[in-house]
Amino acid sequence: MTDTSDHPNPDDSWLRRNISHFGASVTFRFVLVIAIVLALMIPLFLVSALVLERSQYLENATQEIGIGWGGSGQRIVGPFILVRAEQETTTGTTRVVRNDDRAYMPKQLNLDHATTHTMKSRGIYKVPVFRATLDASATFPAIEFDDSSRRIESISLVLGITDGRGLRADSILWNGVELTDFTDPYSSQTFLGNTLQVDLTEDMLLEASEVELRLKFRGSRSFVVVPVGDTSNITMRSDWPHPKFIGTLPDVSEEISSTGFEQSWTVHKLARGFDSDASVDAIADRLGTGAIYDPVYHNTTWSRSGLAVGYDVLNLNTDYRDIRRAITYGLFFVVLTLVSILCLELVSKIKFHIVQYGVVGIGLVLFFLTLLALTEHIGFVAGYVLASFILTAMNTTYVWFITRTKNITITIGIFLVMLYSALYFILQLDNYALLAGVALLLVLLGGLMFATKNLQRLEQES
Repeated sequence: MTDTSDHPNPDDSWLRRNISHFGASVTFRFVLVIAIVLALMIPLFLVSALVLERSQYLENATQEIGIGWGGSGQRIVGPFILVRAEQETTTGTTRVVRNDDRAYMPKQLNLDHATTHTMKSRGIYKVPVFRATLDASATFPAIEFDDSSRRIESISLVLGITDGRGLRADSILWNGVELTDFTDPYSSQTFLGNTLQVDLTEDMLLEASEVELRLKFRGSRSFVVVPVGDTSNITMRSDWPHPKFIGTLPDVSEEISSTGFEQSWTVHKLARGFDSDASVDAIADRLGTGAIYDPVYHNTTWSRSGLAVGYDVLNLNTDYRDIRRAITYGLFFVVLTLVSILCLELVSKIKFHIVQYGVVGIGLVLFFLTLLALTEHIGFVAGYVLASFILTAMNTTYVWFITRTKNITITIGIFLVMLYSALYFILQLDNYALLAGVALLLVLLGGLMFATKNLQRLEQES
Protein backbone atom coordinates (compact mmCIF):
# COMPACT_ATOMS: atom_id res chain seq x y z
CA MET A 1 0.00 0.00 0.00
CA THR A 2 1.34 3.40 -0.99
CA ASP A 3 1.38 6.17 1.59
CA THR A 4 0.10 9.41 0.02
CA SER A 5 -0.36 11.39 3.20
CA ASP A 6 2.72 13.51 2.53
CA HIS A 7 1.91 14.23 -1.11
CA PRO A 8 -0.60 16.92 -2.25
CA ASN A 9 -3.74 15.70 -4.01
CA PRO A 10 -3.76 17.17 -7.53
CA ASP A 11 -7.56 17.00 -7.67
CA ASP A 12 -7.80 18.93 -4.40
CA SER A 13 -5.49 21.64 -5.75
CA TRP A 14 -7.58 21.93 -8.93
CA LEU A 15 -10.76 22.30 -6.86
CA ARG A 16 -9.23 24.93 -4.65
CA ARG A 17 -7.96 26.90 -7.65
CA ASN A 18 -11.38 26.88 -9.29
CA ILE A 19 -13.20 27.86 -6.10
CA SER A 20 -10.74 30.71 -5.64
CA HIS A 21 -11.24 31.72 -9.28
CA PHE A 22 -15.02 31.77 -9.02
CA GLY A 23 -14.87 33.62 -5.71
CA ALA A 24 -12.78 36.34 -7.29
CA SER A 25 -14.97 36.57 -10.41
CA VAL A 26 -16.97 39.80 -10.48
CA THR A 27 -19.69 38.16 -12.58
CA PHE A 28 -19.99 35.29 -10.13
CA ARG A 29 -20.25 37.70 -7.20
CA PHE A 30 -23.02 39.62 -8.98
CA VAL A 31 -24.88 36.34 -9.46
CA LEU A 32 -24.48 35.50 -5.78
CA VAL A 33 -25.74 38.94 -4.74
CA ILE A 34 -28.81 38.49 -6.95
CA ALA A 35 -29.36 35.06 -5.39
CA ILE A 36 -29.20 36.64 -1.93
CA VAL A 37 -31.72 39.28 -2.98
CA LEU A 38 -34.10 36.61 -4.23
CA ALA A 39 -33.70 34.68 -0.99
CA LEU A 40 -34.47 37.84 1.02
CA MET A 41 -37.81 38.14 -0.78
CA ILE A 42 -39.07 35.32 1.43
CA PRO A 43 -38.66 37.20 4.75
CA LEU A 44 -39.93 40.39 3.03
CA PHE A 45 -43.07 38.50 2.05
CA LEU A 46 -43.46 37.20 5.61
CA VAL A 47 -43.16 40.72 7.03
CA SER A 48 -45.77 41.91 4.52
CA ALA A 49 -48.10 39.11 5.63
CA LEU A 50 -47.52 40.10 9.26
CA VAL A 51 -48.47 43.72 8.47
CA LEU A 52 -51.67 42.48 6.87
CA GLU A 53 -52.42 40.35 9.93
CA ARG A 54 -51.83 43.27 12.31
CA SER A 55 -54.04 45.54 10.21
CA GLN A 56 -56.77 42.90 10.48
CA TYR A 57 -56.39 43.06 14.27
CA LEU A 58 -57.06 46.80 13.99
CA GLU A 59 -60.15 46.11 11.87
CA ASN A 60 -61.41 43.61 14.45
CA ALA A 61 -60.80 46.12 17.25
CA THR A 62 -62.71 48.74 15.25
CA GLN A 63 -65.68 46.43 14.83
CA GLU A 64 -65.69 45.41 18.50
CA ILE A 65 -65.52 49.01 19.67
CA GLY A 66 -68.25 49.94 17.18
CA ILE A 67 -70.56 47.19 18.49
CA GLY A 68 -70.01 48.30 22.07
CA TRP A 69 -70.30 52.01 21.32
CA GLY A 70 -73.23 52.11 18.93
CA GLY A 71 -72.49 50.63 15.54
CA SER A 72 -69.52 50.66 13.18
CA GLY A 73 -71.37 53.08 10.90
CA GLN A 74 -74.60 55.05 11.09
CA ARG A 75 -77.02 55.78 8.27
CA ILE A 76 -80.05 58.03 8.66
CA VAL A 77 -83.11 57.51 6.43
CA GLY A 78 -85.95 59.99 6.85
CA PRO A 79 -88.01 61.31 8.38
CA PHE A 80 -90.92 60.19 6.21
CA ILE A 81 -94.53 59.10 6.73
CA LEU A 82 -95.15 55.36 6.56
CA VAL A 83 -98.70 54.14 5.91
CA ARG A 84 -99.30 50.44 6.41
CA ALA A 85 -102.36 49.27 4.52
CA GLU A 86 -104.00 46.41 2.67
CA GLN A 87 -105.48 46.71 -0.82
CA GLU A 88 -108.54 44.61 -1.60
CA THR A 89 -109.47 43.69 -5.18
CA THR A 90 -112.28 41.48 -6.49
CA THR A 91 -112.21 39.67 -9.81
CA GLY A 92 -115.50 37.83 -10.38
CA THR A 93 -115.94 35.72 -7.27
CA THR A 94 -112.24 35.91 -6.32
CA ARG A 95 -111.29 38.32 -3.54
CA VAL A 96 -107.60 39.21 -3.27
CA VAL A 97 -105.99 41.12 -0.38
CA ARG A 98 -102.44 42.32 -0.83
CA ASN A 99 -100.03 44.45 1.15
CA ASP A 100 -99.97 48.10 0.09
CA ASP A 101 -97.48 49.82 2.41
CA ARG A 102 -96.49 53.24 1.08
CA ALA A 103 -94.02 55.92 2.12
CA TYR A 104 -94.65 59.66 1.71
CA MET A 105 -91.56 61.80 1.45
CA PRO A 106 -91.25 65.38 2.72
CA LYS A 107 -91.50 68.23 0.26
CA GLN A 108 -88.64 70.05 1.98
CA LEU A 109 -86.03 68.45 4.23
CA ASN A 110 -83.32 70.31 6.15
CA LEU A 111 -80.74 68.31 8.09
CA ASP A 112 -78.03 69.79 10.26
CA HIS A 113 -75.59 67.27 11.73
CA ALA A 114 -72.72 67.91 14.14
CA THR A 115 -70.30 65.44 15.70
CA THR A 116 -67.56 65.47 18.31
CA HIS A 117 -65.00 62.67 18.34
CA THR A 118 -63.04 60.85 20.98
CA MET A 119 -60.67 57.89 20.90
CA LYS A 120 -61.52 54.48 22.36
CA SER A 121 -58.79 51.90 23.02
CA ARG A 122 -58.77 48.16 22.56
CA GLY A 123 -55.36 46.80 23.48
CA ILE A 124 -52.75 48.84 21.61
CA TYR A 125 -55.28 50.05 19.05
CA LYS A 126 -57.12 53.36 19.20
CA VAL A 127 -60.30 53.91 17.21
CA PRO A 128 -62.20 57.20 16.73
CA VAL A 129 -65.86 57.21 17.81
CA PHE A 130 -68.33 60.07 17.78
CA ARG A 131 -71.26 61.63 19.56
CA ALA A 132 -73.70 63.24 17.17
CA THR A 133 -76.51 65.76 17.28
CA LEU A 134 -79.02 65.86 14.44
CA ASP A 135 -81.45 68.74 13.95
CA ALA A 136 -84.01 68.15 11.21
CA SER A 137 -87.07 69.93 9.87
CA ALA A 138 -89.39 68.48 7.24
CA THR A 139 -92.45 69.85 5.47
CA PHE A 140 -95.15 67.39 4.35
CA PRO A 141 -98.04 68.21 2.00
CA ALA A 142 -101.62 67.25 2.90
CA ILE A 143 -102.40 63.55 2.39
CA GLU A 144 -105.93 62.21 1.86
CA PHE A 145 -107.02 58.57 1.70
CA ASP A 146 -110.14 58.42 -0.48
CA ASP A 147 -109.79 54.87 -1.76
CA SER A 148 -112.42 52.72 -0.01
CA SER A 149 -110.72 49.50 -1.16
CA ARG A 150 -107.61 50.38 0.80
CA ARG A 151 -107.74 49.54 4.51
CA ILE A 152 -105.35 51.60 6.65
CA GLU A 153 -103.71 49.63 9.43
CA SER A 154 -101.34 52.22 10.88
CA ILE A 155 -99.74 55.58 10.15
CA SER A 156 -96.43 56.63 11.62
CA LEU A 157 -93.62 59.10 11.29
CA VAL A 158 -90.46 57.06 10.69
CA LEU A 159 -86.75 57.75 10.97
CA GLY A 160 -84.41 54.87 10.10
CA ILE A 161 -81.01 54.51 11.75
CA THR A 162 -78.56 51.65 11.28
CA ASP A 163 -77.92 51.00 14.96
CA GLY A 164 -80.41 52.45 17.43
CA ARG A 165 -78.78 51.37 20.68
CA GLY A 166 -77.13 54.74 21.18
CA LEU A 167 -80.12 56.74 19.92
CA ARG A 168 -81.93 59.26 22.09
CA ALA A 169 -84.66 61.61 20.84
CA ASP A 170 -84.59 64.97 22.55
CA SER A 171 -87.82 66.09 20.93
CA ILE A 172 -90.16 65.46 18.01
CA LEU A 173 -92.65 68.21 17.20
CA TRP A 174 -95.60 67.94 14.80
CA ASN A 175 -96.87 71.45 13.96
CA GLY A 176 -95.36 72.64 17.23
CA VAL A 177 -96.91 69.85 19.34
CA GLU A 178 -94.53 67.33 20.90
CA LEU A 179 -95.11 63.68 19.98
CA THR A 180 -94.36 61.00 22.57
CA ASP A 181 -96.21 57.87 21.38
CA PHE A 182 -93.20 55.86 20.22
CA THR A 183 -93.62 52.34 18.80
CA ASP A 184 -91.34 49.29 18.49
CA PRO A 185 -87.88 50.56 17.41
CA TYR A 186 -87.02 47.37 15.53
CA SER A 187 -88.45 47.64 12.03
CA SER A 188 -89.37 44.70 9.83
CA GLN A 189 -87.86 46.68 6.94
CA THR A 190 -84.21 45.62 6.93
CA PHE A 191 -83.14 48.47 4.66
CA LEU A 192 -83.96 50.89 7.52
CA GLY A 193 -82.09 49.07 10.28
CA ASN A 194 -83.55 50.27 13.59
CA THR A 195 -86.30 52.87 13.45
CA LEU A 196 -87.66 55.70 15.52
CA GLN A 197 -91.44 55.62 14.95
CA VAL A 198 -94.21 57.85 16.24
CA ASP A 199 -97.89 57.03 15.67
CA LEU A 200 -100.01 59.50 13.68
CA THR A 201 -103.69 59.71 12.80
CA GLU A 202 -105.43 60.34 9.47
CA ASP A 203 -106.72 63.67 10.75
CA MET A 204 -103.17 64.88 11.35
CA LEU A 205 -102.44 64.48 7.62
CA LEU A 206 -105.40 66.45 6.28
CA GLU A 207 -103.35 69.61 6.07
CA ALA A 208 -99.73 70.46 5.36
CA SER A 209 -97.53 69.72 8.34
CA GLU A 210 -94.19 70.79 9.73
CA VAL A 211 -92.04 68.30 11.61
CA GLU A 212 -89.09 69.26 13.78
CA LEU A 213 -86.89 66.76 15.55
CA ARG A 214 -83.68 66.76 17.52
CA LEU A 215 -81.74 63.55 18.05
CA LYS A 216 -78.62 62.55 19.90
CA PHE A 217 -76.85 59.31 19.10
CA ARG A 218 -73.47 57.63 18.97
CA GLY A 219 -71.52 55.89 16.24
CA SER A 220 -68.10 55.09 14.86
CA ARG A 221 -66.28 54.93 11.55
CA SER A 222 -68.87 56.62 9.30
CA PHE A 223 -72.05 58.65 9.12
CA VAL A 224 -74.27 59.03 6.05
CA VAL A 225 -77.70 60.48 5.32
CA VAL A 226 -80.19 59.46 2.64
CA PRO A 227 -81.70 62.66 1.17
CA VAL A 228 -85.38 61.62 1.06
CA GLY A 229 -86.94 65.06 0.55
CA ASP A 230 -88.11 66.49 -2.77
CA THR A 231 -85.48 69.09 -1.92
CA SER A 232 -82.93 68.10 0.72
CA ASN A 233 -80.46 70.54 2.25
CA ILE A 234 -77.84 68.69 4.29
CA THR A 235 -75.07 70.24 6.35
CA MET A 236 -72.49 68.28 8.34
CA ARG A 237 -69.99 69.69 10.79
CA SER A 238 -67.36 67.81 12.74
CA ASP A 239 -64.16 68.26 14.72
CA TRP A 240 -62.58 65.35 12.79
CA PRO A 241 -59.85 66.81 10.53
CA HIS A 242 -59.42 63.83 8.16
CA PRO A 243 -62.78 63.05 6.54
CA LYS A 244 -63.31 60.85 3.53
CA PHE A 245 -66.52 62.06 1.96
CA ILE A 246 -68.97 59.40 0.80
CA GLY A 247 -71.48 59.55 -2.02
CA THR A 248 -71.70 60.35 -5.70
CA LEU A 249 -73.80 63.50 -5.32
CA PRO A 250 -71.95 66.81 -5.81
CA ASP A 251 -71.33 68.94 -2.75
CA VAL A 252 -72.35 72.59 -2.54
CA SER A 253 -69.58 73.79 -0.26
CA GLU A 254 -66.59 72.31 1.52
CA GLU A 255 -64.35 73.62 4.26
CA ILE A 256 -61.67 71.43 5.88
CA SER A 257 -59.09 72.56 8.42
CA SER A 258 -56.94 71.13 11.17
CA THR A 259 -59.82 71.67 13.63
CA GLY A 260 -62.53 69.92 11.61
CA PHE A 261 -64.72 70.35 8.56
CA GLU A 262 -68.07 71.60 7.32
CA GLN A 263 -69.74 70.13 4.25
CA SER A 264 -73.07 70.90 2.56
CA TRP A 265 -75.21 69.17 -0.08
CA THR A 266 -78.41 70.13 -1.86
CA VAL A 267 -80.21 67.20 -3.48
CA HIS A 268 -83.37 67.33 -5.60
CA LYS A 269 -85.89 64.53 -6.10
CA LEU A 270 -84.65 63.72 -9.60
CA ALA A 271 -81.35 62.60 -8.06
CA ARG A 272 -83.17 60.82 -5.24
CA GLY A 273 -84.31 58.01 -7.50
CA PHE A 274 -87.85 57.30 -6.20
CA ASP A 275 -91.24 59.06 -6.12
CA SER A 276 -92.56 61.28 -3.36
CA ASP A 277 -95.36 58.73 -2.90
CA ALA A 278 -93.65 55.36 -3.33
CA SER A 279 -94.22 51.78 -2.30
CA VAL A 280 -91.99 50.50 0.46
CA ASP A 281 -90.74 47.74 -1.86
CA ALA A 282 -89.58 50.32 -4.42
CA ILE A 283 -87.68 52.26 -1.76
CA ALA A 284 -86.15 49.07 -0.40
CA ASP A 285 -84.89 48.19 -3.88
CA ARG A 286 -83.30 51.64 -4.16
CA LEU A 287 -81.80 51.88 -0.67
CA GLY A 288 -81.40 48.31 0.50
CA THR A 289 -78.85 46.96 -2.00
CA GLY A 290 -76.66 44.53 -0.12
CA ALA A 291 -78.45 45.12 3.21
CA ILE A 292 -77.74 42.40 5.79
CA TYR A 293 -79.72 42.34 9.02
CA ASP A 294 -78.20 40.99 12.24
CA PRO A 295 -81.02 39.84 14.57
CA VAL A 296 -78.68 39.56 17.56
CA TYR A 297 -77.58 43.19 17.58
CA HIS A 298 -80.60 44.46 15.61
CA ASN A 299 -78.04 45.90 13.26
CA THR A 300 -78.01 46.39 9.49
CA THR A 301 -75.02 46.76 7.21
CA TRP A 302 -75.51 48.00 3.67
CA SER A 303 -73.80 48.56 0.39
CA ARG A 304 -72.55 52.09 -0.14
CA SER A 305 -73.60 51.90 -3.76
CA GLY A 306 -77.03 53.19 -2.71
CA LEU A 307 -78.06 56.84 -2.46
CA ALA A 308 -76.33 58.47 0.51
CA VAL A 309 -74.03 61.36 1.39
CA GLY A 310 -71.74 61.63 4.38
CA TYR A 311 -68.22 60.94 5.54
CA ASP A 312 -65.91 58.34 6.96
CA VAL A 313 -64.04 59.30 10.13
CA LEU A 314 -61.12 56.96 9.53
CA ASN A 315 -58.01 58.52 8.02
CA LEU A 316 -57.04 56.90 4.72
CA ASN A 317 -53.32 57.43 5.34
CA THR A 318 -53.07 54.87 8.15
CA ASP A 319 -49.79 53.61 9.57
CA TYR A 320 -50.29 50.09 8.23
CA ARG A 321 -50.90 51.49 4.75
CA ASP A 322 -47.60 53.39 4.92
CA ILE A 323 -45.73 50.30 6.09
CA ARG A 324 -47.19 48.21 3.26
CA ARG A 325 -46.14 50.89 0.79
CA ALA A 326 -42.64 50.89 2.28
CA ILE A 327 -42.40 47.10 1.86
CA THR A 328 -43.47 47.52 -1.77
CA TYR A 329 -40.27 49.51 -2.28
CA GLY A 330 -38.35 47.00 -0.14
CA LEU A 331 -37.15 44.97 -3.14
CA PHE A 332 -35.48 47.99 -4.72
CA PHE A 333 -34.19 49.00 -1.29
CA VAL A 334 -32.38 45.69 -0.78
CA VAL A 335 -31.13 45.45 -4.37
CA LEU A 336 -29.70 48.96 -4.44
CA THR A 337 -27.94 48.59 -1.09
CA LEU A 338 -26.28 45.24 -1.81
CA VAL A 339 -25.31 46.17 -5.36
CA SER A 340 -23.89 49.47 -4.10
CA ILE A 341 -21.76 47.59 -1.57
CA LEU A 342 -20.54 45.34 -4.38
CA CYS A 343 -19.65 48.40 -6.48
CA LEU A 344 -17.71 49.85 -3.54
CA GLU A 345 -15.94 46.53 -3.27
CA LEU A 346 -14.91 46.75 -6.91
CA VAL A 347 -13.65 50.30 -6.57
CA SER A 348 -11.84 49.86 -3.25
CA LYS A 349 -10.47 46.34 -3.82
CA ILE A 350 -11.78 45.31 -0.38
CA LYS A 351 -13.41 41.90 -0.47
CA PHE A 352 -16.63 41.15 1.43
CA HIS A 353 -17.48 37.56 2.20
CA ILE A 354 -20.73 36.44 0.60
CA VAL A 355 -22.14 35.61 4.06
CA GLN A 356 -21.54 39.22 5.06
CA TYR A 357 -23.71 40.34 2.15
CA GLY A 358 -26.46 38.13 3.54
CA VAL A 359 -26.09 39.59 7.03
CA VAL A 360 -26.42 43.15 5.67
CA GLY A 361 -29.45 42.05 3.64
CA ILE A 362 -31.11 40.55 6.73
CA GLY A 363 -30.55 43.86 8.49
CA LEU A 364 -32.31 45.66 5.64
CA VAL A 365 -35.31 43.33 5.93
CA LEU A 366 -35.42 43.68 9.71
CA PHE A 367 -35.85 47.43 9.22
CA PHE A 368 -39.43 46.84 8.07
CA LEU A 369 -40.18 44.50 10.96
CA THR A 370 -38.68 47.00 13.41
CA LEU A 371 -40.72 49.76 11.80
CA LEU A 372 -43.93 47.75 12.29
CA ALA A 373 -43.19 46.98 15.94
CA LEU A 374 -42.28 50.59 16.80
CA THR A 375 -45.11 52.17 14.81
CA GLU A 376 -47.78 50.33 16.79
CA HIS A 377 -46.56 52.02 19.97
CA ILE A 378 -45.03 55.39 19.08
CA GLY A 379 -46.51 56.20 15.66
CA PHE A 380 -45.21 55.93 12.12
CA VAL A 381 -42.98 59.03 11.98
CA ALA A 382 -41.18 58.38 15.28
CA GLY A 383 -41.02 54.65 14.51
CA TYR A 384 -39.52 55.30 11.07
CA VAL A 385 -36.85 57.64 12.44
CA LEU A 386 -35.89 55.27 15.26
CA ALA A 387 -35.89 52.15 13.06
CA SER A 388 -33.76 53.96 10.44
CA PHE A 389 -31.28 55.07 13.10
CA ILE A 390 -31.00 51.59 14.65
CA LEU A 391 -30.48 49.70 11.38
CA THR A 392 -28.16 52.35 9.88
CA ALA A 393 -26.00 52.29 13.01
CA MET A 394 -25.88 48.49 13.08
CA ASN A 395 -25.04 48.10 9.38
CA THR A 396 -22.38 50.82 9.33
CA THR A 397 -20.80 49.43 12.50
CA TYR A 398 -20.79 45.99 10.91
CA VAL A 399 -19.10 47.36 7.77
CA TRP A 400 -16.49 49.10 9.95
CA PHE A 401 -15.54 45.84 11.68
CA ILE A 402 -15.33 44.13 8.28
CA THR A 403 -13.24 46.72 6.45
CA ARG A 404 -11.63 48.81 9.19
CA THR A 405 -11.80 51.55 6.53
CA LYS A 406 -13.17 54.92 7.56
CA ASN A 407 -14.06 56.15 4.07
CA ILE A 408 -16.06 53.05 3.11
CA THR A 409 -17.89 53.03 6.45
CA ILE A 410 -18.85 56.69 6.10
CA THR A 411 -19.91 56.15 2.48
CA ILE A 412 -22.19 53.25 3.46
CA GLY A 413 -23.66 55.27 6.34
CA ILE A 414 -24.39 58.30 4.14
CA PHE A 415 -25.89 56.07 1.45
CA LEU A 416 -28.25 54.39 3.93
CA VAL A 417 -29.32 57.73 5.43
CA MET A 418 -30.04 59.08 1.96
CA LEU A 419 -31.94 55.94 1.00
CA TYR A 420 -34.10 55.96 4.16
CA SER A 421 -34.77 59.68 3.70
CA ALA A 422 -35.74 59.23 0.06
CA LEU A 423 -38.06 56.33 0.95
CA TYR A 424 -39.78 58.42 3.63
CA PHE A 425 -40.19 61.30 1.21
CA ILE A 426 -41.81 58.99 -1.35
CA LEU A 427 -44.18 57.56 1.28
CA GLN A 428 -45.47 61.06 2.08
CA LEU A 429 -46.46 61.65 -1.52
CA ASP A 430 -49.74 60.46 -2.98
CA ASN A 431 -50.17 61.85 -6.47
CA TYR A 432 -46.44 61.97 -7.23
CA ALA A 433 -45.20 58.90 -5.33
CA LEU A 434 -44.64 56.81 -8.48
CA LEU A 435 -42.89 59.66 -10.27
CA ALA A 436 -40.59 60.33 -7.30
CA GLY A 437 -39.85 56.60 -6.94
CA VAL A 438 -38.93 56.23 -10.61
CA ALA A 439 -36.76 59.35 -10.44
CA LEU A 440 -34.88 57.88 -7.46
CA LEU A 441 -34.34 54.60 -9.28
CA LEU A 442 -33.03 56.39 -12.36
CA VAL A 443 -30.52 58.36 -10.25
CA LEU A 444 -29.32 55.21 -8.53
CA LEU A 445 -29.16 53.38 -11.86
CA GLY A 446 -26.91 56.15 -13.18
CA GLY A 447 -24.63 55.66 -10.19
CA LEU A 448 -24.59 51.93 -10.80
CA MET A 449 -23.68 52.47 -14.45
CA PHE A 450 -20.82 54.72 -13.44
CA ALA A 451 -19.50 52.22 -10.92
CA THR A 452 -19.60 49.33 -13.40
CA LYS A 453 -18.31 51.12 -16.50
CA ASN A 454 -14.92 49.39 -16.18
CA LEU A 455 -16.31 46.00 -15.23
CA GLN A 456 -14.56 44.12 -18.05
CA ARG A 457 -11.16 45.50 -17.09
CA LEU A 458 -11.79 44.66 -13.43
CA GLU A 459 -12.81 41.14 -14.43
CA GLN A 460 -9.55 40.68 -16.36
CA GLU A 461 -7.46 42.04 -13.52
CA SER A 462 -9.09 39.75 -11.02
